[in-house]
Amino acid sequence: MQFRSVSYCALLGLYFALCEPPCFAAELSREDVVAIIAEAGAQRPKFAKKDLSGLDLSGIDFNKADLFSANLDGAKLIAARLIGANLNLARLRNVNLQNADLSGASLYGVVMENADLSGADLSSSRVTGLLNNVNLTGANLNKANLGPNSGSPRKRFDKLEMNNAILNNADLRGANFNHALMRNTSLNKADLSGGQFIWVDFSGANLEGATISGADFRSAKFGGANVNNVSGADKALGFKQ
Repeated sequence: MQFRSVSYCALLGLYFALCEPPCFAAELSREDVVAIIAEAGAQRPKFAKKDLSGLDLSGIDFNKADLFSANLDGAKLIAARLIGANLNLARLRNVNLQNADLSGASLYGVVMENADLSGADLSSSRVTGLLNNVNLTGANLNKANLGPNSGSPRKRFDKLEMNNAILNNADLRGANFNHALMRNTSLNKADLSGGQFIWVDFSGANLEGATISGADFRSAKFGGANVNNVSGADKALGFKQ
């Protein structure tokens, strides 16, 4: 009998396929999380690599917590305060972050697909990773950095995928989205003023009614995109209707 070798990546992919939310196994309770934050005092609470999946953590002030590589799949974090938190490489699939404060937080290389961040504050945050199908309706991404660390991203963690996302009425002023994949994304009436969108793929996107004055769209793709009634097109760099 012969056995074929199976790569680690293949096994990891199989694990995620079989353990999609709601496959939760949180190792802490909400009460545990609150207690750890209280005990940390002025120090940064430690939740690195902890499994917090499926928990209701709404309204909690995480006090710049270290949530590096934590599992928050399916967690409820409505109106939570995650200002300056370290969420690098965290898993946030199907998480509810409505009206949460993530200003200044670092979310490098996150898996955040199907998350609800409507009304959330991500101003001055650092974000890369998989954000396909996220809801950022009315969110604040003013001066957020969602671009790669290098001029031509090759590493998975350095890329931003935001396909089929909803950013209607979102504030993207001065944000960096360079090299992002934003296919079929809705940016209806969003404010992109002064933002960086170099090499962004807007194929099939809806930018109707968006404000784009001072934005940089050099080498961006707009195949099949709806750019009707955009405001400030004459002051946008590289924009072609």
